[in-house]
Amino acid sequence: MKHLRFLIPLALISLFIFLRFYNIKDSLFFFNDVGRDLLVLQNWQLSGKPPLLGPQTSVIPFNQSSIYFYYLYIFYIITNGSVFSALFANAFLYIAMYIFGLIVFKKDKKITTILNISFFLISIHPQYIAQSRFVWNPSLVTPFIMSSFFSFYLLTQKYSKIRLWIFSLSIAAAISLSYSVIPLFIAIFIYWLIFYQKYFFKIFFSIFTSFLFLNITTVFFELRHNFLLTKSLLFKSASPQSGISINEKFNDIAKFVIDLPSQNINQYVLLIFVFLSIILITRQFKNKNITLFTSFIFLLTFLTYFILPVSAQAHYVFPIICLLFILITSQPIIRSIIIVFLLSLLYLTPANLNSYFQKAPRTYSQMEQCFKEYCQKNPEPINVSVSSSYHPYHNGPEHRYLLKKSGCNVQVLEDGQKAKTMALVLDNNTFDPEKSNFYELSLFGPYQTRDTFNCLPNFQILNLINK
Repeated sequence: MKHLRFLIPLALISLFIFLRFYNIKDSLFFFNDVGRDLLVLQNWQLSGKPPLLGPQTSVIPFNQSSIYFYYLYIFYIITNGSVFSALFANAFLYIAMYIFGLIVFKKDKKITTILNISFFLISIHPQYIAQSRFVWNPSLVTPFIMSSFFSFYLLTQKYSKIRLWIFSLSIAAAISLSYSVIPLFIAIFIYWLIFYQKYFFKIFFSIFTSFLFLNITTVFFELRHNFLLTKSLLFKSASPQSGISINEKFNDIAKFVIDLPSQNINQYVLLIFVFLSIILITRQFKNKNITLFTSFIFLLTFLTYFILPVSAQAHYVFPIICLLFILITSQPIIRSIIIVFLLSLLYLTPANLNSYFQKAPRTYSQMEQCFKEYCQKNPEPINVSVSSSYHPYHNGPEHRYLLKKSGCNVQVLEDGQKAKTMALVLDNNTFDPEKSNFYELSLFGPYQTRDTFNCLPNFQILNLINK
């Protein structure tokens, strides 16, 4: 039995690592968001000035906390700017929090069982694998969701300052990394008002202080720039949202949370868990145990998604997925094992595994080789833009990052650093000078094509020069 205490976590961690890093060198599709993050870290390293803001959200005109970049920067420096640094940072956080949880709760068999099974489900769930092999800011939230969940549950069982501050810092970190955690925070707040109304001012003060501490650079930015973000939030319209009807949200939540091949099955399974949570709430209402807590928080979080005017995208549903895993593992052990076994068979199919490990349309090593050769032949200052079939953005942070790393003298056109040459990367796309037009080209002004640098059949660089 003592050996199992070490063998089970070792096996789970090995599985977790394998599913995230096997063939990653060829399967990482290096584009846009990962490039955006690395470009910020690269500029920080070159300028010595840390960013005050985190990534901008796609829903509201506001930014996440800069703690996201501060955490990634550690691994960026350790790996000397590797494109895989965010993947290492992500995996380290999950594994470290898992081991820490096992150490803290080693005497509580119920919670350690929940931690083990939940970590296994996190290891094999398709959304977790996909977003751990392509890391951007929502990917880091789960360890803090789990920490806030368990610390608040223990806080309701027995108040202590340590539990209070662990909960406050955890939920503040989760929301600071991704505002998609707000529905979970609302659910916990409602549970607290119904079942646990003590220590209102202490809890409010600790949460407020934690948010302020983790977002102090945002506060500094606002003071320095005359409350630019606050004005944008109040007076600038949010990005238009599609898929926000109740039916569309339910379909999307079912698709991303359950994540099985059949959408009908996804919907039925999600409904089963919703009804199960309702049954468990009615049966355990007077007990106030972890089953009631999990069921109540899961149901409230699920319902809150339908109230907020935001679509349910793949990177927004991690709180529900986490709570579903905890709900599954808080069931009687036989029922829990049967559910986990069935999910394992469905998630670890050869088709799913092949999709994770398949070769990217153009690998990082191919891009790196191309840009090194290009920079050797084009030492003059350049602006950079992109015409890509994979996304509609033309600023190309992934290409700017690799071009700078490969030795090119990249100038930031949007900041007024205009060069005489623009490197237009054709990423599986074509370019017609008479028909194509976008913001970066407008800033560059009248131009003509000087020459073409061929890298791959679907990956070229056009050199445009000012007329």
